[in-house]
Amino acid sequence: MNIQIMYNDNSKIQARILKNKLLSNGFNLVDNLADLVIIIGGDGTFLKSIRKLNYSSFPLYIGVNCGNLGYLQDISCAQIDKIITFLKENENNISNDKISKFSIAKISYLYRDKIITDNAINELQVVGKKYRKIEFELNDTIEFKEKVVSSGIVFATPLGSTAYNKSLGGPILCEGIDAICATLFAPIQNNRTKDYITNSLVGKKFGLKILSNLDDIEIFIDGQQVDIDLKNLNEISIEIDTKKLYKLNVYKKTYSRNMFEKMIK
Repeated sequence: MNIQIMYNDNSKIQARILKNKLLSNGFNLVDNLADLVIIIGGDGTFLKSIRKLNYSSFPLYIGVNCGNLGYLQDISCAQIDKIITFLKENENNISNDKISKFSIAKISYLYRDKIITDNAINELQVVGKKYRKIEFELNDTIEFKEKVVSSGIVFATPLGSTAYNKSLGGPILCEGIDAICATLFAPIQNNRTKDYITNSLVGKKFGLKILSNLDDIEIFIDGQQVDIDLKNLNEISIEIDTKKLYKLNVYKKTYSRNMFEKMIK
């Protein structure tokens, strides 16, 4: 089994310990094209690492928590030996009940003469600079269409629905649902807009046309600002991608169960 280890600056010691244990147990460490990627850090490190790997569906992922709560990281740094034991026992026979499947969002930037695509596993945020109010048209690409003025909007996957989306009052989407939740940042009503129907909408696909000055817009994907050419941008669309991300559960614990235990208990 080829294993790649990714970590943040605060997890160098834990990464070195894990590398030595893997090598002494006969595992092969690689820098790319891995069968398994072990990510050490907090949730932010997990999201950055997945983005760095271009949201690849091929390897399995394991999250080792060296941050605070670590909703995505279901193994603590003190349990590194259990990873070794698990891999030795299951290297050639990893059953489906030990794997969680996460939805990935497909983002398309629609221009007059081209389409640029990207992905997100957590969320896409479109916000006004310094939370300046922006005007945009939100649609579900079928029949719903609404003009809104707000400080921005977040499009969350089921995984990301427990993050910024939840803090804004959006619903939590259960694991396994292929849907996107669109939640507004502080929407307002005035004589320039219609009354918005609700603060959050759940659907299969959304389109966003920005009516304000595009120089006033910032875009973030999974917590990282994206440098995208906003000039002549006609619309942004977001939907669930056909590809998925697969995460290995050493304790057969779903993301929903891990979140419940760390958030409630």
